[in-house]
Amino acid sequence: MMVQKIRLIRWLVILVVWFSATTVVQSGEPGKKLPDSKTIRILTVGNSFSNYACTYLEAIAASVRGCNIKIEKASLGGCSLQRHAGLIDTCELKSNAKPYSGKYCLKDLLQMDKYDFITIQQVSNLSWNYDSFQPYADKLYHFIRQHAPQSEIIIHQTWAYAPDCKRLKEIGITRDEMHEGLVKSYQALASRLDVGILPSGSAFYNAKKQVPDLDLWVADRYHANVNGCYLAGCVWFGRFFGVSPRKIRFIPDKMEPEMAKLLRNIAAQEVKKQKTIRQ
Repeated sequence: MMVQKIRLIRWLVILVVWFSATTVVQSGEPGKKLPDSKTIRILTVGNSFSNYACTYLEAIAASVRGCNIKIEKASLGGCSLQRHAGLIDTCELKSNAKPYSGKYCLKDLLQMDKYDFITIQQVSNLSWNYDSFQPYADKLYHFIRQHAPQSEIIIHQTWAYAPDCKRLKEIGITRDEMHEGLVKSYQALASRLDVGILPSGSAFYNAKKQVPDLDLWVADRYHANVNGCYLAGCVWFGRFFGVSPRKIRFIPDKMEPEMAKLLRNIAAQEVKKQKTIRQ
């Protein structure tokens, strides 16, 4: 009888220990180390195209366990590299100049936080012409390096316009020519500065190539619609975190799950082509 009681007590102790350990692990408390949460801080020096790419980025990151992103913006609608570079001088000459959000100069934003990444890009209608990049890209790059040396600069490869966009006729090029030109221009700048690329433009181009009836643009035919914003956001997520966009669980309202999966897969294909920039 005594032996049976001892055995019963032993089994009860084992069960209590097992249950406690399981509860600790599931609650995320010490007992078994769970994956660390990772918050990436970025600053975009851009325009509406960078804003559109960031539309769903925070929600995209939050849907993947352990991933979070904080976004600050030095963005102005239609702003070119030339204008961003010129605003550096404006801020130095005029103490009351605050071009970004009416409150900041670029130097203020650069010193506001310790960013993991800072993005730069050309305005879309000049993105295909590398002559428009310099000397402004160099000036912007060195200014960022001076005031945020801990940050990694990365180039946002913007996208070409929709095939039926009236702007293409005004510029005098086709969509294919615009895409080919911007790919070469951004790659030339990336090679010159020895930095990485966020391949939104290639994702747009190849998505349309794979699915010809896929629409990625709003009515003006150059800004991104919900599909385009989601696609670009998935690309940015994959490049920043080194995690496959296929792991993203967030889906924008009114987007069909099949469409979201298609766009995630295309983003994953483009991210895989790029060298991982940070683990």
